[in-house]
Amino acid sequence: MIVSPSSRRLKIFGGIAVVGLIAIYAHARPQWNQAPFEYARDYYQSVTNYFGSPVYNNTLYTKGNEEMVDRYYNSSSPCANFPSTDGVLLVMKTGATEAFDRIPTHLLTTLSCLPDFLIFSDMEQQIGPYHVYDALAEFEESAKAHNADFDLYRDQKECPVSQKSCVDAKKDGQKAWNLDKYKFLPMMEQTWRTRPGRDWYIFAEADTYVFWANVIHWLKKESRLNPREKLYLGSRSFIGGTPFAHGGSGYIISGTLLKHLVEYHPGVVKQYNVKGANECCGDLMLAQALDEYENVKIRQAWPMVNGEKPSTLPYGPGHWCEPILTMHHMNAEEISLVWQFEQTRKTDRVLLIKDLYDGLIKPKMQVSRQNWDNLSEDVCYLNPDLQAQQRADGHFRDRQKKEDEMNEVEKVAWKSWENCAKVCESQDVPDDEWDTQGIFKRENEGPGSASDTETSGDTSPSDAAARETRKKLMNEKKRNRSCFQYRWHEEVCCTAKSFKLGAPKSEPKHSDLKAKWVSGWHLKGINEWIDAMGECTNPAWKTPD
Repeated sequence: MIVSPSSRRLKIFGGIAVVGLIAIYAHARPQWNQAPFEYARDYYQSVTNYFGSPVYNNTLYTKGNEEMVDRYYNSSSPCANFPSTDGVLLVMKTGATEAFDRIPTHLLTTLSCLPDFLIFSDMEQQIGPYHVYDALAEFEESAKAHNADFDLYRDQKECPVSQKSCVDAKKDGQKAWNLDKYKFLPMMEQTWRTRPGRDWYIFAEADTYVFWANVIHWLKKESRLNPREKLYLGSRSFIGGTPFAHGGSGYIISGTLLKHLVEYHPGVVKQYNVKGANECCGDLMLAQALDEYENVKIRQAWPMVNGEKPSTLPYGPGHWCEPILTMHHMNAEEISLVWQFEQTRKTDRVLLIKDLYDGLIKPKMQVSRQNWDNLSEDVCYLNPDLQAQQRADGHFRDRQKKEDEMNEVEKVAWKSWENCAKVCESQDVPDDEWDTQGIFKRENEGPGSASDTETSGDTSPSDAAARETRKKLMNEKKRNRSCFQYRWHEEVCCTAKSFKLGAPKSEPKHSDLKAKWVSGWHLKGINEWIDAMGECTNPAWKTPD
């Protein structure tokens, strides 16, 4: 049978169509089985892969600190550049009412790189896999029984829910402060008993930040201190004429001193446990015990061991080329931020106070801020009216400049924040008129001008030396500036001999302009001082005295 050409074509096209349908079915069937939940799974995996990446945008990176920090934050090896802490032990003190607010951030940051450390509190607790020891566990029951300072200690043990819930309900933070002073000396005894033989013991509060790279470098290389000597180092404070290392700033005790105190004087803890009822502070009692039993006094390590934080540090003279070892009053967010700064710095050189300003504070500086306190209080100008003087805080009255020593700008500085701002402006160093009139003018004259002979004479070696001398004088005036910022509130104008960021203040509830808090920074003077100081070629390490 002969098949017509048209029939053959239909059969061929039909076969192709069938094959095509089979291929489409084979390809589409897996997609049908997968939808819609498989698609959701793929999307979820893509999201978790993103969040699981160890590289993120560095949230510190901003205009003004691009040369200081990397644009991205690689968190894959946080301890890669952490120094060896062999022979050094951190002992951190906290309280049961604050432990869960403060300690976890330390565990996620600096403590994650320490091979060993101790945490003491006024109650035994557990934070994940980390144990918190009760510094008062061995305190004599007879000494606690009739001591109201231990009311909180007893209440904590009876609290059936979280400590925070019980504390928030009573709203009595003073009890935690009263109890805190009893931890210091028992903590010394327990530290030596559980971790003897270290070269150095660093004691810190839960709101203290330790710059470990600087601390280890200083202790092992720069300080020239011998841990076999009896040494007690910190930021010196005074109460009643007695010097002591401020506990919040952190302090360092050599292993030899700790051993002598604990092993050679077993009664010291019991004695000071009783004495504590009549003393204000545990860091003071520790200093008293070291002086009484070991004849050792604090050796000053300030400003490296510091009681401030980045936003309150008094940047300027004495707080610039000095390395930083510790800071105080750091909340959880600030601890994380400074750790991030250390992790993303573009250099591993010694971290100076200047670096904290350049990396964290400078990008936030501006001419003025409303409802802000930048902590200016070195020199104050008050309304001379008798009633206004009586209303003013005695702290500010004591810092008033004498009227016969004021210039015309200072005499009216109290009247408004605008007047207050002019105090720092009045210290500006004028432009070098000799240089601008003599050099810049000539540079703008064309070749062959009538002043060629004069120019030739004024660019002699002696003329260049005069210009250099003039420049040095100008820089010296800029370095000696004593007014960098101001704060105005309730007709009180105060200025500062350093520059700080400060903190916000609540907006006044009424419209009285005098009630406003206005803070300002003389950025021109600040930047001129920084330029005149030049680079910190060598860290200004402090020799303890």
